[in-house]
Amino acid sequence: MKKFVSIVLAMMLCAGLLSGCGVSLDGESSVVYVDKKGTVYSLDVEAMDQDYYDSEELEAYVDEVVSQYTSENGSGSVKVNSLTVENGVAKLSMKYKTATDYTNFNGIELYQGNIVEALAAGYVFDGDFAKVEDGMVVGTATKQEIYSQEELNVVIIRANTDVQIEGEICYVSCENVKLTGTDSVSIREGYYLENGATEAVVAEVPGTEQVTESTESVASTQTEVIEDGAFETEVYTFIVYK
Repeated sequence: MKKFVSIVLAMMLCAGLLSGCGVSLDGESSVVYVDKKGTVYSLDVEAMDQDYYDSEELEAYVDEVVSQYTSENGSGSVKVNSLTVENGVAKLSMKYKTATDYTNFNGIELYQGNIVEALAAGYVFDGDFAKVEDGMVVGTATKQEIYSQEELNVVIIRANTDVQIEGEICYVSCENVKLTGTDSVSIREGYYLENGATEAVVAEVPGTEQVTESTESVASTQTEVIEDGAFETEVYTFIVYK
């Protein structure tokens, strides 16, 4: 499992849990969504032990921390869209004015801008990249090729999570990535993107075998591999889109 949003992290750790929308996000898994204006929406879904939480106390705590952040960073910089706890599952939907607000609030690095702005901010597009058309990998790409596409936008994140953008993916870094649509990816330790959006490779991890399987099978296998819940990662994922 990945983290819940950092404002409830302390409460979840006390319960012994692993921790890891405008737009209305709903579903059974956590996701980060970035729209064309750079506004960020997140949905965090976590199982919670009912012996360790009080939903009203949790909601009050969330509101308090959001209020503190907005008082220092401006009204509307962070907003709670919804918080529900039903059948032992907590769902927190948040809105962030900018990617910077998401980063500062959660301590998870997230960047959004165009190629030129990303380079000016110090990001280097190192590593392997795939060229994507209609949600399918059609070949490899060099960073020089990507740099030449100055009009394209990029989302850069350092986290194991699902990410969706408002647009169409043109290039994406390969390490820890699986394409899940024309506008979305799943980032997990051990994924490696290869030709064909319906196939992925689970990289060899101690105690596991290296295999190539369908998307559904990979997801099942990878759940076991990343069951330790590591949300933060040292790997930067680059999602370049139009």
